Amino acid sequence: MAIALAVQPVTVGPIVGHTTDTTVRLWGRGAPAPSGSNQWCYGVAQVLEPGSTTVAQARYFKLLPEDDYTGSVDFSGLAPGRAYAYRMGYFFSQAEAQPPLPSQALELKGASAGAFRTMRPPGSSEISFVVGSCRHPTPGLEELLNTGLPDRGDRVYTSILEQLEGGVATDLLMMAGDQIYADLAANSQTFSQYCANYQRSFTQPNLRRLMSRVPTYMTLDDHEIADNWSMDRLNDPKLSEKKLAENKRRFLAALSAYRCYQVVHGPALERKGEAGATNLLDHYWYTFQSGPARFFVMDIRTERYHRAQPPELISARQMQALQEWMRADRGGLKFVVSAVPFFPDLKLGGWAMGERNDKWAGFQHQRQHLLDFVRDNGVHRTVFLSGDVHVSFWSELRSISRPDFRVHSVISSAFNAPALNAPEFLFKHEGILDGQADYELTRHGGYTRVSNFTRLSWKEPTLRVEIFDRKGKRLHEASLNLDA
Repeated sequence: MAIALAVQPVTVGPIVGHTTDTTVRLWGRGAPAPSGSNQWCYGVAQVLEPGSTTVAQARYFKLLPEDDYTGSVDFSGLAPGRAYAYRMGYFFSQAEAQPPLPSQALELKGASAGAFRTMRPPGSSEISFVVGSCRHPTPGLEELLNTGLPDRGDRVYTSILEQLEGGVATDLLMMAGDQIYADLAANSQTFSQYCANYQRSFTQPNLRRLMSRVPTYMTLDDHEIADNWSMDRLNDPKLSEKKLAENKRRFLAALSAYRCYQVVHGPALERKGEAGATNLLDHYWYTFQSGPARFFVMDIRTERYHRAQPPELISARQMQALQEWMRADRGGLKFVVSAVPFFPDLKLGGWAMGERNDKWAGFQHQRQHLLDFVRDNGVHRTVFLSGDVHVSFWSELRSISRPDFRVHSVISSAFNAPALNAPEFLFKHEGILDGQADYELTRHGGYTRVSNFTRLSWKEPTLRVEIFDRKGKRLHEASLNLDA
């Protein structure tokens, strides 16, 4: 007989995080204990048997104040490609150690509820997922013209949910940066301010419902910290000691909040179940696989140095890991997620050169090195996924010396587009890629400036690219043969 346990629904979340064909990571936030109560906050989560209300597995997890009462919990031994329901809640306990009641025997009263589907097993032939970025906090063109709903960017997630509920397979949601804009509306400076920004963003009802049902993967871009952030701001000799100290405090606060709200439900956090090594996190880039597709999600903010010689967008360690990952499956379907566009480049100069150089265009030595590696090692079926620039489109890059070389770029931005964004002529869509004499931009399409998301669907050897506006209307469609 189950023992009833009254719990509170999580205050943020739940989020379905890193999911494989047999495992899932679930995330949620609790709350501070009542003042003076000397109690600890605990999360509890249960995964139910498929098609049943019977608890299959259950776990407690501690929600600590230094993590803003956030945490994640892992479940394993699940069946591939199966739908599961789950419950999650939090409660307070006087005991610092794990509560004595067995979590699997509890009937949770008042818990949040969600569902997920485990990934297709490796070797599956198809995948379909959504990619997007940039939930800008200012009104978009649709609001200003009164042609949309004044819902501050949340409407787009309803459209993704409507596709899911209409039977469109959605293996995962890739959020490619700027999940919050910490430097705009709220201008966050402290850990609590950054966390409050995440709480406002992640509790928007449509986004919250989507993330509670679809495996969600994230990476940071500049607005998780500050506009056009680079690590030079921590040691630039042109800055005063006071400004350097201010930048350091802001960076550490931003990264702490980023870990709490984006990292710990993703693959970058490793749990090995070994004493002293249960929560490993020594870099923010990560890899995972879903069905036939492998993903390398880059960290292009916390390792970038414009003042290095030559400038570095990513560390040598990350570059080596990316190359080894590419070499491991040269002919397989590969998505490289870079929050800023790999190509094409913006045609900007003068006072706007800093905006251009915030992308890979400002790190041409590393881009050349990576492209040469792909070309010289026979790496095929590689697609770069990006956001950042508040427009969406796809592009193709070819090699003049190697006719069998091709790399594609899919830029998807923004979930909530501001009223002003880049017209198409500001991108260099044709001709030789700047600084890379052997590489030529040959095709592009789908240019979109309104709020949107992109759905990518693979059926060998074709990648189908569909761009939808926030109301779910398909604006552009293309079929890219990655072998032709």
